[in-house]
Amino acid sequence: KDIPGTSAVSPGSSKECAPDSESPSGTGEADYCRRILVRDAKGTIREIVLPKGLDLDRPKRTRTSFTAEQLYRLELEFQRCQYVVGRERTELARQLNLSETQVR
Repeated sequence: KDIPGTSAVSPGSSKECAPDSESPSGTGEADYCRRILVRDAKGTIREIVLPKGLDLDRPKRTRTSFTAEQLYRLELEFQRCQYVVGRERTELARQLNLSETQVR
């Protein structure tokens, strides 16, 4: 698959996807890896190795844009206690109008 404008890493840089001579597929690469071709910013086509389970078509999660007040309160809480859990986390999320996942 050729993806214009995608940056590439050198093939075999991931130990999880290193060539496997005992692969049943007979290709010499692990069953859980796939190789794709990408074009970097300079137009050079490179081969990269990725886990087969990696879903490249899934849209990325949008990054939360915190308000200045939310950031201030979150930073205060982090200075007080680096791990906000349980009731404190639920309450802080409610006060800041955020989800508990965003108050990690």
